[in-house]
Amino acid sequence: MPREFDLGQAAKALGTGRTRLCRELKARKILDQFNLPNNQSDIDAGRFRVCLKSHHGNPQLNNGNGVTYAKTYVTEKGLRWLAGLLGVQIEEAA
Repeated sequence: MPREFDLGQAAKALGTGRTRLCRELKARKILDQFNLPNNQSDIDAGRFRVCLKSHHGNPQLNNGNGVTYAKTYVTEKGLRWLAGLLGVQIEEAA
């Protein structure tokens, strides 16, 4: 199975921080205000994957039912694509 990275891991691989990466991708209209891919075509191209997650850590949230949210993952293909788009080099691990 191909490796996937959350936005924080992808940012580190690209030599920046998560906040800076998200800001740049929002400015380029790649991510929306919720840090989800803006275009279905980016998901279809295999650059991103969106996964539904749930959080049940706080029993007061939603009457104890927790919260469901979407989380963006960057695929290996997407990481290479972003590196080219941002003009950065990714070092391959030996």
